[in-house]
Amino acid sequence: MAYLVLSELGSITSIVGLPLSLLALAIALHQLRQLRGEAQAARDAAEEARRLLRRDLTITDLARLRERIQGLMELHRNGDRMRALDRYPEIWDAFLQIRRLHPDISDEHRQRIQNAIEVITSMQRQVEELDDGTIPPEIRSAFNDALLELQSDLLPDLEDELEKSDSGR
Repeated sequence: MAYLVLSELGSITSIVGLPLSLLALAIALHQLRQLRGEAQAARDAAEEARRLLRRDLTITDLARLRERIQGLMELHRNGDRMRALDRYPEIWDAFLQIRRLHPDISDEHRQRIQNAIEVITSMQRQVEELDDGTIPPEIRSAFNDALLELQSDLLPDLEDELEKSDSGR
């Protein structure tokens, strides 16, 4: 008799335990899905933060680049050949850095950055080839015109594109 009672009790426990186990499995799977969604949301938020930081750093870099170009224009106006030679690599390197940080900028802007690098490199070569310690006035004027165009045309366009790409995401 005790065997029969224990047998029935075991069967009842098994019958009750099966739905409870299935319920626990369903709850665990639901929590796993929630965690996966939260992990994806955390990854997305981290990526967005990195993108915004990269954009903000680039806008800061653009402001610094404007200052460097302005400083180079002043060196040209003063005919200061030696100090100008130190500034050219800083400027073309800043353009390269912007291009590296933002591989998603438009092909047009990538080409304009490449053109700017070529203009700065050409200036550097011409100044290196000068015999005396000053930059002649006619070269100064042409250089500063090209730098002014970069400063007033390319840099604002780059900043606008970064702002648009930020608001479009």
